Amino acid sequence: MIEPPEIYSRIYSRHGHRCPMSTLGGRLGLAAMRWLGESSGELQAVYSIRTCALDGIAEVTGCSEENGSLIAKSDGRHALILKSPKASVEVELTAEALEMAGQYRSLCNRLEVGGDELEADEQKKRRAEMDAMLDELLPQFWQAEDQLLVQKVSE
Repeated sequence: MIEPPEIYSRIYSRHGHRCPMSTLGGRLGLAAMRWLGESSGELQAVYSIRTCALDGIAEVTGCSEENGSLIAKSDGRHALILKSPKASVEVELTAEALEMAGQYRSLCNRLEVGGDELEADEQKKRRAEMDAMLDELLPQFWQAEDQLLVQKVSE
């Protein structure tokens, strides 16, 4: 396993495990912060679907559901609106980002079938296969250019 950059280590610690969507939430938050520019005052964030991405967004932006500065909606889009007192930006995950994350989800869905009834060795083997895919996928998410993963919808 390659050690993640510090920001992603913090995201995984907050989230409780490594996963594509918490990583992509971090990427959304980082891109939105860059496009928003310097801001003074409290940020407000709205993410359009309840997924693991919320933890990545929260860690990067400092917004949280607990204090009401991060709101999760249910309109099914992987889009983030980030607002400062003076500006606003909306970003969303690209089809490529979602496809890459979906490949991991498909693998998990296949390997988790009947998992509770499997022998410990088989469970360990399946977990290792999922971990190997994460070891390959997550560094791609950490290092990819923004335009591969994130697109600006509006300002």
